[in-house]
Amino acid sequence: MKKKYLVVTALSMVLSIGSAMSSFAEGFVTTPQGVKYQWGSGDYCINNWVNYKSHWFFFGNDQLMRTGWIQRDNTWYYASDTGELHGGIMKINGNVYYFNTSTLKMVAGPYIYNDVMHNFTENGTTDGGPYVYTEWNSDGTIRRGKKIGVR
Repeated sequence: MKKKYLVVTALSMVLSIGSAMSSFAEGFVTTPQGVKYQWGSGDYCINNWVNYKSHWFFFGNDQLMRTGWIQRDNTWYYASDTGELHGGIMKINGNVYYFNTSTLKMVAGPYIYNDVMHNFTENGTTDGGPYVYTEWNSDGTIRRGKKIGVR
């Protein structure tokens, strides 16, 4: 009987301790400083990537989501105003770039796109196309453009 009482007491203590612990909802948190990502532990993402619903985001040392150009490990990435990284052909500030669709890294050097060789640099390409690119409106929505090549 005494053994049964100890088991019940121990179990009730474990349950009461577990219910007293805080749990946090994992996800994006908007703060006055900007958008952060909070893990289920309550900690914020620091200097790391987050894959949320099959989309990649980056958070800096200050815990804030980055937008625009991001340089990590000698590689360039680009995040739209929503913070999401994209791959493919993109027009950014008037220049056309290619970002690998798997790694989302900017491609520099010769690259065949739609059966046409293009030379991409850190300043984009000026080879004249043809290509279809992605561009962002100021409100973060995507629009598509088309550059017809001159041969």
